[in-house]
Amino acid sequence: MRRLLIASCAAMGLTGCLEPGDPLLAVRDTDPPELQSTVPAANAEVAKDGTLSVTFSELMDERTLRPGIAVFSGQTEVALRITVPPLSGIDEDTERGDLPYTVMVGAASGAFASNTSYTLVLRTSLTDYEGNALVEEVRVPFRSSF
Repeated sequence: MRRLLIASCAAMGLTGCLEPGDPLLAVRDTDPPELQSTVPAANAEVAKDGTLSVTFSELMDERTLRPGIAVFSGQTEVALRITVPPLSGIDEDTERGDLPYTVMVGAASGAFASNTSYTLVLRTSLTDYEGNALVEEVRVPFRSSF
């Protein structure tokens, strides 16, 4: 009888663990990132010493930015300088996938060639922090000013 009483008390003590509640881990993000905007927009002009702004729908994996973002002048790829926003300003209660993420892209030399046509290319190798890739390659033609 004593064993039955101890087993019953133990079982009742464990029922608190079985109560429903919030899951320990949030649901995994399976939505691919989207391009929200680029500055300049397609066929627009940027100052020759200016930078391009690329805004994604969510935080991106920084390791994929350099191989995933390219600028071409004809067939020649331009060496780039990519600047990412600091993550320190993000509220820890906000899920990473809910925030727009803007990356600044400029010529590594500090300036694009004057009055030249370029194409910004965003490759499908770009991924968010969950590993979801950009669905399709994006090409944005632009021109540098005099």
